[in-house]
Amino acid sequence: MEEPKSKKSGVFTALAVTTTIGTELAITVLLGFYGGRALDNWLGTEPGFLVVGVLAGVGLGIFGIVQTLQRFFKD
Repeated sequence: MEEPKSKKSGVFTALAVTTTIGTELAITVLLGFYGGRALDNWLGTEPGFLVVGVLAGVGLGIFGIVQTLQRFFKD
C-alpha cells in the first residue's frame, strides 16, 4: 500500500527539478542582460555587450542545468 507515496515522491522530485532549472536559467539570462546593458550604457557600445551578456547568461544557465541534473539524478 506504499506505492502511491513513492509515486508522490517522484512527482515532487520532478517538480523540484523543473522549478530549479527554470529559476536558474531565468536568473542567469537576466543577469547577463542587465550586466550587458549596463556595460553598453557605460562604454557607449550599444548592443554589443548586451548580446554578449545574454549569450553568456544562456551558456552559464545551460551549465547550471547540467550540474543540477547531475546532482538530482546521481546514482
